[in-house]
Amino acid sequence: MSSIAALDSDQIGKIGIGAIVAFVVIGALLSMVITAIVGRIVILVVVVALGVLVWQQRTNIQDHVKDCNLKMTFVGIHIDAPQSVQQRCQNIQKK
Repeated sequence: MSSIAALDSDQIGKIGIGAIVAFVVIGALLSMVITAIVGRIVILVVVVALGVLVWQQRTNIQDHVKDCNLKMTFVGIHIDAPQSVQQRCQNIQKK
């Protein structure tokens, strides 16, 4: 006698509910993982952009000091050169 396994309507309903629950759980886990990854990527982009901004501003100030152009700003804030730099620039301008 051969035995053929068939699903009746009660089993199909249970499998369907189980599959839906599994999809919801998997979807929730994936959304948490993706949200964490996207959050880390956003933080990384912001930190790199701020690093580039500070580096650019630092280079700009360095160029101003080399040229004795002491009217400088760092991220929009006016800064004064140290007295030693001001003295050096005055000595250079006298010559």
